[in-house]
Amino acid sequence: MDDLANALWIELRKARRSRVPLFTLLGFLILPLVGALLMVIYKDPEFARNVGLISAKANLVGGSADWPFYLTIFVQGIAIGGFMLFSLVGTWVFGREFADGTLKDLLAVPVSRTVVVLAKFVVLALWCLALTVTVYAVGLVLGVAVGLPQGTAGLLVQASTTLMVVTCLVIVVVMPVALLASVGRGYLAPLGITALILALANVIGLLGWGSYFPWSIPMVVAELGVKGESVEPVSYVVVFLTGLAGIMGTCLWWSRADQSR
Repeated sequence: MDDLANALWIELRKARRSRVPLFTLLGFLILPLVGALLMVIYKDPEFARNVGLISAKANLVGGSADWPFYLTIFVQGIAIGGFMLFSLVGTWVFGREFADGTLKDLLAVPVSRTVVVLAKFVVLALWCLALTVTVYAVGLVLGVAVGLPQGTAGLLVQASTTLMVVTCLVIVVVMPVALLASVGRGYLAPLGITALILALANVIGLLGWGSYFPWSIPMVVAELGVKGESVEPVSYVVVFLTGLAGIMGTCLWWSRADQSR
């Protein structure tokens, strides 16, 4: 347990001394800023046209300037944008050792490789949760500043619960990215495969099989959760098994693969 605590402390210091957490936060802040901008546009289209936010020919359909629509955008944005951003975090946490050439130094310390990997997974999860909470808090402040109507305590609780469930699901399905970063020994392979997975997730979701494809499930949960509906229990099982496979696969690879580079 002491080894895990020490490894976790080291990994947290690596993240704290890097600029990557700041960059990921700035990137994720695009979600509440764009959401608030859309609410301003939907709330007063004429004002938006007059100040040049939208074209005079723009046709606004399918949206409304209220808390239900705003929170729906937010939760769905976490499901889609969160997957890409969390994958970037996982790629950095695991791939940086190969890119910086520090892997052999890391493995030279008298600590089990499995402990090192588990510490990295904990940092990945904490990092993603911290990003989500911070961005969601900013989003709520912006929603209040815009003056959105139809905001109730029940709606906020339901949306917040759905958002946290979606966030946890996204974190779990991102775990295999660690294995991709390890096998690929860097950043390129996991980022490329992540983009491909996101495209497949959208296509499979459109075909109606999203509840069974692990990387589509957070999107399905986000879509249904704000409406008060839920997915089948098998979907959560699929997500759990996907995350477990990613963690176990990464631990086995780090323990058994030739780490001579």
